[in-house]
Amino acid sequence: MNQSDSKGVDILAVCAHPDDAELNCAGLLLMAKAKGARAAVLDLTRGEAASRGTPEIRQNEAAVATRLLGLSARDNLGLADGQLAVQTETIQRIVAKIRHYRPRMVITSHWDDHHPDHQSTSMLVRQACYLSGIGNFPLDSADDKAAPHRPEQVLFYLDRLGHTPHLVQDVSTVFDKKLAAVKCYASQLYDIDTQEVTTPLAAADFLEQWQSRHRYYGSLIGVRYGEAYVLRSPVPINNPLDLLWGRDGIV
Repeated sequence: MNQSDSKGVDILAVCAHPDDAELNCAGLLLMAKAKGARAAVLDLTRGEAASRGTPEIRQNEAAVATRLLGLSARDNLGLADGQLAVQTETIQRIVAKIRHYRPRMVITSHWDDHHPDHQSTSMLVRQACYLSGIGNFPLDSADDKAAPHRPEQVLFYLDRLGHTPHLVQDVSTVFDKKLAAVKCYASQLYDIDTQEVTTPLAAADFLEQWQSRHRYYGSLIGVRYGEAYVLRSPVPINNPLDLLWGRDGIV
């Protein structure tokens, strides 16, 4: 799937599975879009190894969520779900997409996430973001002739494990829309009438727990809902007043 394939975005979220972006960083994407930024999502797999649903259902669900989030583009590499690994061919394919979309910021999963595919995605993206800026890094195909490009910043979102965030994005004003985007993936969520196997996402109280996590991260910065991120490099500050914030701006 490649919806509204437009070169040139400000933010690219690179995630292992359809629904990862919605669950973890859709709030930041929505907030950035409200400020005029262009955002896109690159899913690495079709989620075919999931215990529930089918790749076709997930594709349709992702299409609906994409429209709801107002993404400029959504792409899928079609890699093997449950088998993501750090290898040259996969890095080359991600590099080609980074050079194609040319994001200033990339968002991906934490390297110590609970899911092996998420861990691999984190390592793949870290390497690809660096190698994408090297002019002589070879690509496996000649279908992308874009010039080298290295994102300015990579953010790693936090999922279930208890890491300490470096940044918390206030997503209070867009949380309802983020929740609606997550609910687009009905095949993965609780359904009292289904006979399919129960998974952590399909537990009856999953969305309540998920919402509570956002409430916790929001409480760290004094807001209702927050998304948590970590960095592997310092963030440059030119204006020290950028560190001052409040309900009405600078405090």
